[in-house]
Amino acid sequence: MIMRYIAGLLILVLTVAVSGIAAEAKPAKPLKVKTYAQGQFFCPSSVLVAGGIVIRTGRCYSLYVIRDGRGTFLAFAQPQASIPPGQIVRLSTPAGAKTKGRIFYLVPIQTMAILLPMNTITPVAVRVEDFGPQTAFVLTSVTTPNIVVVFQVRL
Repeated sequence: MIMRYIAGLLILVLTVAVSGIAAEAKPAKPLKVKTYAQGQFFCPSSVLVAGGIVIRTGRCYSLYVIRDGRGTFLAFAQPQASIPPGQIVRLSTPAGAKTKGRIFYLVPIQTMAILLPMNTITPVAVRVEDFGPQTAFVLTSVTTPNIVVVFQVRL
C-alpha cells in the first residue's frame, strides 16, 4: 500500500516537472522584426556584440556574405561599397577588391553548408529579429535556409 502511494506521488511529481519544462521550451517571439533586401542599408539602433566583434551605432552598413580562406562571414561594409543584388563577385577582381577594402566588420558564420564559392562576396538579404537583449540576423537570400547570426545588444 505504501509502495503504491509513493509510486503515485513520484509519477505526479514527474508529470508536473515535465509539463513545466515543456511550457518553458516554447520559442521566444521577437519584439520587432524588420526585413532588409539585398543592397538595402542596415542602421543599428544599439551596439551589437558577437564574440569579440562590436558593431557600433551612428553609421549604416551594407550587408554581404564573404567566403575566403579563413571561412564564411557576415560582412558589414560602407554603404558606398555596392555590388548589385544577386551578383557574386570574385575577390580577385577590381570590384571585389574595392568592396573588400570597405568592410568594417567580419562576423563568422557557423554553417555546415557551402554558401558561396571560395574567394567571393555577395550582398545578402536579412531578417533582423529583435528579442531585446539579443538580435538575430536570419540570412534569407542564401541557398541554405535558417542561417542565423546572433548578437548581444549593448545599450
